[in-house]
Amino acid sequence: MKTKMTLGLVAAVLLTQAGCTTKIRSLPMPAALQTRNAQDVALYFGDEAHAPVKQTFGNKEFAVRMNRQPESSKEVTCNLALTKALQQLRDYAREQHANAVINVKTRFQSTITASATEFTCGASLNGSTLAVRGDVVTLETN
Repeated sequence: MKTKMTLGLVAAVLLTQAGCTTKIRSLPMPAALQTRNAQDVALYFGDEAHAPVKQTFGNKEFAVRMNRQPESSKEVTCNLALTKALQQLRDYAREQHANAVINVKTRFQSTITASATEFTCGASLNGSTLAVRGDVVTLETN
């Protein structure tokens, strides 16, 4: 009797933990985030070409976790997390009076992506997590 109860408890714990496993995903960068608005802080992912740097304000990282809504897919939740993290990065750049963030990378744990076409996100049944990092700068303008 005790053995059956112990096995039942172990099985319940394993099933609960299996549902919460976070998977590292590489997803396509949303098109809206790939365009640059001259009125906003420009984002340059990875080694994308940009104007010469006039002033640098250092490297900044923001991590975001978004809870998944029942009707949302993991991809949608990852996109929302990315959008929120990039907005925080832009807000910080504005506070520094910078006009761009260069060398932008996305990260989940030790998996890093430096790409204008893909980003890294950790997705589970409960939500999505990622971090964005970049160099906050003022670029020369013509």
